[in-house]
Amino acid sequence: MTGLPGTVGFASPLTERKLSSTRNVAVELLATAALAVSLMIAGTAVSIGMARAQVLHAVSHPRISAFW
Repeated sequence: MTGLPGTVGFASPLTERKLSSTRNVAVELLATAALAVSLMIAGTAVSIGMARAQVLHAVSHPRISAFW
């Protein structure tokens, strides 16, 4: 009698490894794309916040050059 492979189902172990590596590549690619998009969104939010802070600072502290 042959030894049991210890896996559930009827597919060969070679097929499972190939599908597993394909899924891993797809998940890693998706995670990398999500990270890149989130970094772009965070950078945009920070730059908008910095621009608003500079505008508010300029409005609240006008230069008085007439007396100097």
